[in-house]
Amino acid sequence: MVGVFDANIADLTKRMKKHDAPFTIVADEDYTFFQSNGVSKSFGKFMWGAAKSPLTLLQATLRGYVPLTMSLSKLSTIPVDVLIDENGTVVEAHYCKDTADHMPLEKMIAFSNGTLV
Repeated sequence: MVGVFDANIADLTKRMKKHDAPFTIVADEDYTFFQSNGVSKSFGKFMWGAAKSPLTLLQATLRGYVPLTMSLSKLSTIPVDVLIDENGTVVEAHYCKDTADHMPLEKMIAFSNGTLV
């Protein structure tokens, strides 16, 4: 599993060091990867996601996943969840409607276990 973030590599490295993520984390510092894959930015969708699940946003902020020093431009990147197989083929891409909308975790786990039907 790989997480790609719209972030500065130095900031991302500092922020993620304390989380011990069980997957690879990379930074798209100039938004090139996101832009070439049709990922949008929307402060309105960020706010809608925060309004839909304020407890999740609060927990993420308290755990250091949402840095209070991050620019609004970086915060407004709308997530995309992509399942890519061992051959590099995109099996499924879920372009999130807002920051709280994600592919179900169960689906990601099933994919990683090879049991996704």
